[in-house]
Amino acid sequence: MNKVLVIGYGNTLRGDDAAGVHAAELLAKRHPEIVCVYLHQLVPELAEQIAEFNLVFFIDAQKDITQPNARLVAPIVEADQPRTHFISPETLLSLSQQLYQHIPIKTYVIGIPASQFEFSEELSAQTDIAMHECVAMVEKYLML
Repeated sequence: MNKVLVIGYGNTLRGDDAAGVHAAELLAKRHPEIVCVYLHQLVPELAEQIAEFNLVFFIDAQKDITQPNARLVAPIVEADQPRTHFISPETLLSLSQQLYQHIPIKTYVIGIPASQFEFSEELSAQTDIAMHECVAMVEKYLML
C-alpha cells in the first residue's frame, strides 16, 4: 500500500474555513493507516514530511467553487513567493524536491466549496455535505 499523507488546513474558528481540517480528522478516524496532519495554514516545515510519502492530499475550503473538486499538482517555482505567511502546495513540492530529492508519485489538492467565514466553530450545512463528499473522493483515490 502507498504511504499516504493527508494535510487538512484552515482556520477552525472561521466557519467553513475549517472544512479541510474536519475532512482530515474524519479520514484519520476512518483510516488509521494513513497519516493525517491538521494545520491552520501550510508551512515550509511540511516539505520534509511530504518527501517521505508516495501519495499526498492537501484538503482546503475554497470560496470560488460550487462543487467538490480534485486536481493533480506538481512542483513549481513561484517567483517572489514568501515562505513565511503563505505557501502553496506546489511550492511545498518544490521544496521537497530541492531539499530532500523526493516528491510523492501523486499529489492532489482537494477543494471543498465554502461560503461562510464568520467567527464560528461550525460548518454551514452545505459545506458539511461537501466535506463528506470530499472525504468520499479521497477514499476513492485510496482504492486506485
